[in-house]
Amino acid sequence: MFTSLYELWLGQNDDPIYAESIFNPVGLITLLIAFLLAAFFYLGLGRWKAVFYKVGPWVITLLITAVFAFSYALWYSLDATGADETDSYMQGFGGVNAFYAVLYFTAFSFLLKRFSIYARRTPI
Repeated sequence: MFTSLYELWLGQNDDPIYAESIFNPVGLITLLIAFLLAAFFYLGLGRWKAVFYKVGPWVITLLITAVFAFSYALWYSLDATGADETDSYMQGFGGVNAFYAVLYFTAFSFLLKRFSIYARRTPI
């Protein structure tokens, strides 16, 4: 499922390890982390204090999600391929993974914001 999403932006790699054992686990973990961070923001922070109704904390949580997704994609692909350092495909994979994490987090935000007390109108 995730292979086609990543190859849409990155194209196919000559090394089949990406399609076979990197894209799907990284995509699934990214989706799960985006959901957990959105749930933490709306169900944890959004019910805790009235400070979290502003857009600033939401953007910070979004950036944390993107940084995690980028770092995790690089780490996982470095570990799976056994490379000593990142190459341009890995960097692109990290960027695309961060982009998808932002999309997932935003989608989960619209689903979960109705369950928040103070952040019902965040981000919009």
